[in-house]
Amino acid sequence: MPLYRVSLNGVARWYYMRTRFAFTSHLALSQPGTTRQMEAVGSSRFFLDEASNTLFKLVADKYVVQRHPFKWWIRDILEKRLLGGFDALKEWRANTCIRRAGLRAIECRGVGVALNPFNPLGSLLAMEHLDRGESGADYFRRQGEEARLAFLQRVCDDAVALIRHGYYHRDFHYGNLLLDDAGEIVWIDTHVKRLPQDASQRRQTIVAMLSPTKLQGERYRAFAEAYLIRQLAL
Repeated sequence: MPLYRVSLNGVARWYYMRTRFAFTSHLALSQPGTTRQMEAVGSSRFFLDEASNTLFKLVADKYVVQRHPFKWWIRDILEKRLLGGFDALKEWRANTCIRRAGLRAIECRGVGVALNPFNPLGSLLAMEHLDRGESGADYFRRQGEEARLAFLQRVCDDAVALIRHGYYHRDFHYGNLLLDDAGEIVWIDTHVKRLPQDASQRRQTIVAMLSPTKLQGERYRAFAEAYLIRQLAL
């Protein structure tokens, strides 16, 4: 993986990156208002490369070396960075899996890991910046009941396609997708996991994927469960 110099608001850091995009070896990233809004609703850091219209998502280490040196070494350095368990690589692979299942997903352009072990932003994912479109959560909130159920059914249809491919969404909620200008669903946060082979465990896993909190109410969770059971003949 080539070495890239990535400047975050003027602070230079070095990353090993695997890319599907013709980035320059020196990237100067900034934080316009839209990226700060993204950070307000999550734990990741977001930066923008305006030249290529690429959004960079960086995930910080869980532990601080000065406070928990042993946990930092085992979890953040050994497991995450050296053994390839860092978040960006998981999302990169999950994005590929979702696309193979026939779903639309945001274009991933690069994945990287920090060269310096003391750089707390160890995980880097570069993706297409969709500056137009509406969050699935915002769309759901402004709809009436009939339109909400129709939208939820469309989201469940995507879940069915992924399940038939042998995987399921680990974090199944409206905020993980966008609606583009044509009203089509685009998955932007693509955490997936392989389903168990055992039929009973498979059903339990699929039902457990549905949360009343994440789907905005028990009636929507129950609707999604009934729909998935019918479509998948569980």
